[in-house]
Amino acid sequence: MSISKVANRYADSFLANAIEKGILDEITNDVNFILNVINSSDELQRFLASPIIKTELKKSILREIFADNTSAHTLKFLEFVVDKKREDILIQIFEKFIELKDDYLGIVRLDIKSAFPLSEDLKEILLKKFESIFNKKIEAVFSQEDNLIGGFLVKYRDTVYDASIKHQLEKLKQNLISGSLSLN
Repeated sequence: MSISKVANRYADSFLANAIEKGILDEITNDVNFILNVINSSDELQRFLASPIIKTELKKSILREIFADNTSAHTLKFLEFVVDKKREDILIQIFEKFIELKDDYLGIVRLDIKSAFPLSEDLKEILLKKFESIFNKKIEAVFSQEDNLIGGFLVKYRDTVYDASIKHQLEKLKQNLISGSLSLN
């Protein structure tokens, strides 16, 4: 079975359990905290991926790192993942958990990059446009991308909406090359 399917099964199970117990917000906070810690430590990532390190030692280290900042429910899930020898895909499991949680709550997370800082009015217009496209609540992170000539890029999971001037110029160039552009 592929890693993404395995990660999806673990994430789906963890989400269903959190919803059933009414602790979705608490678990989400735990997941975000754990993801931040693991993503910021190459050493911890190598530790989790190592097949040489014994299961009990991994569980002990994870308890040591996360016990004070996460719920007992999340710690139990971490130990379960280690017992099943799936700790090497923990990041994928938790990233999938966040995606599934957002789908459950009807939230779409966008990363919007623009050539210049966007005004609050322009941000609101963009958010309303994407709310109508997705028919869901939008949560966006806005940032400035210096290598854009103008316009903006919107990233949603693996999809990119490219409304940059650079992209428009590339399309114009391709049309000119293929001869499909009428100059009248």
